Amino acid sequence: MTSSDVDSESGRSSPVLASINSSSALILVHDDEEEDPDVNYAQDLEDVEDDGDSPYLGITRPYVQPLSPTTVLLYLLAPYLKLGAILLPNADLPLRLSIPLLLAFAVLAVFARQIWYMLSRYLRKGPGEEDILVDAFSLSRGSRITRQRIRAVVRSGIRAVTGIFRLFLATTYLREASFALFSLLPSDIVVPNWAFTLILAAFIYPFVIAQSLGSKRVRYTTWASIASYIIWFICVVFAHAHGALIGNSSWLRMGLLWEGTCMSTIAFTFTSSSTLILYSSLQASAHATNSAATKTSLSRSFKILSIISVVLAVCLTLPLLVFAAFPNKPQADIPSYRVIPFILALSSITLLLGIPLVLTTTPSLPFPERFRRSTTIPLSKTFIFVVVVLLSNVPIYVSRVYNDVLIVCALVGTYFLPALVHICTHFFKRPLSIIMPTLPSTPNDPFSATFSSNLPPLPDSSSCPMSSTSTPPNSANDPLLQRKELMLQRKQFGRRVIWDIGVWTLLLPVGGGGFVWAIGRIAGRW
Repeated sequence: MTSSDVDSESGRSSPVLASINSSSALILVHDDEEEDPDVNYAQDLEDVEDDGDSPYLGITRPYVQPLSPTTVLLYLLAPYLKLGAILLPNADLPLRLSIPLLLAFAVLAVFARQIWYMLSRYLRKGPGEEDILVDAFSLSRGSRITRQRIRAVVRSGIRAVTGIFRLFLATTYLREASFALFSLLPSDIVVPNWAFTLILAAFIYPFVIAQSLGSKRVRYTTWASIASYIIWFICVVFAHAHGALIGNSSWLRMGLLWEGTCMSTIAFTFTSSSTLILYSSLQASAHATNSAATKTSLSRSFKILSIISVVLAVCLTLPLLVFAAFPNKPQADIPSYRVIPFILALSSITLLLGIPLVLTTTPSLPFPERFRRSTTIPLSKTFIFVVVVLLSNVPIYVSRVYNDVLIVCALVGTYFLPALVHICTHFFKRPLSIIMPTLPSTPNDPFSATFSSNLPPLPDSSSCPMSSTSTPPNSANDPLLQRKELMLQRKQFGRRVIWDIGVWTLLLPVGGGGFVWAIGRIAGRW
C-alpha cells in the first residue's frame, strides 16, 4: 500500500489495493471514516521562547521537548514522593492491610501507565492523554461539521478538568508548605499567614513560568525536591528510631475523603499525570540522536523506566507504613526531638519545589494574541499561579472541599480513566484497520472479479526457468504457515484475555468500589 493510498494522519484510504499482486496472504485496509485531527494548538504557543535550555522547540506542544532517559525517570518518580508519601506516617492501618494495599496500588500504577502507552501506540495519538480522550469520547459517525463540533467541546471539557486538577494540586502543595513553614517561625516574628504565603510564592514564581519540561529550572527544582524528600525520609527514620516521631498536622486540613481508613492516602501516593507527555519526550530524544541502537536500548524503554520509578517509590515509602503501624510516644525533653523542625521544613521544601513540574504542563488559557504579544510575561502561567496563591489563602472549610475534588480527580485520572478509555476504544469503537485476504477472486465475489480485471496480468510462468507452475504460490494452503498462525493466535488470545481481565478489574472492583466508597463516605455511611 503506497503512501498516496493511505494518509497515516487522517486514516483515509483509497479503494485501490496496490499490494494485490503480493505473495502475502494478508493486506491492511484502514478505516475510511476516521476523523481528521482538528486540533488547534495555537493557544499553547504562548511564549514559546524558553530560557535557552534546549535546542529543540515545541513538539506539537511547546512544553514537550526531547528528554534524556534520566530526566524522564526523574519526572516519572517525582509525583510519587510528594504529598501522599509525606502523609503516610499518619496512616492508621495494621501492616497486614497497609503493605498489601501499597503494593497493589503500585502495581496498578504501572499497569495504568502501560494502558496509556499502548493506547498511544494503537491510536497513533500524542503527545498527551488529551488526544486519546478526545478520540475515545467523540462520535465517529455523522457529518464532518457535527463531529468537529463535538470533538471541540470534548477537548475543551478535558482541558478544563485537567487544568482544575493541576490547579488544585499546586494549591495544596503551596498551602501545606506554607502552613508547615509558618509553624516554625519564632514567636517574636509577627506576620500574617497570607503574607508569608506571598513570600513563598514570590520565591517559587521564577521557576513556575518555565515553558517546557526540558527547562533547567524545572529539572533542577525537581531534582532538589527528590533530594529534600530523601533527606526528610532519613530524618523520619532517625526520629522514629529515637522515639521522637510525631504526626503531621496537615492530616486534619485535607478533607473528608482523606480521613478514615487512610486507604485513599495510600492510593493517592501512586497517582500521577502527564504519562504520555513523558513518553513522547523520550521518543523525541531517541529520534533526535539518529541512532537505531539507541531506540532499542533498555535504558530508553518507557516500560522499564516506569517500573523502575515505581520500585524506587515503593522502597522510599514502604518503611513509612511500618512507622505508622508501630508509633512511638514522643517526648519533648529528649535530644532527638530537635529533628522535628527539620522534618517539617524538609516536607515543606519538597512540596514547594514540586509546584513547577505540576504547572509546566497545565493547559494554557486562551488569552487574545494581541495581549500575549504585547508583553514578555507569560500571561497564562502568571494568571494561573495568581489563582493558586489566592486559593491557598481561603478558609479551611473551603480548602477541604477542593482537596476532596483533588483526590477524586487524581484517583479517577490514574486508575479508572485509562481502563475506561481502553474498553471504549477496543469494545465500542470500530477497529482502526481490517485484515483482508488477498486470495484469487471467485465467481461469488463480484468486487474481486471486477477489481482483478483492472490489474495487469501476471507474467507467464513458462518464461521463467525457475517456475514449475503457472499459478502464483498460495501461502494460505501451506500447513506449516497455518500451524504457526494458529500458535500465534493462541498466544495472542491468551495475552488478550489476561489483559482484558486486568482492565476490567481496574475498572469495576477498583474504580467502581472507589466510587461506592466515596459516595458512602460523603453520605456519612462509614
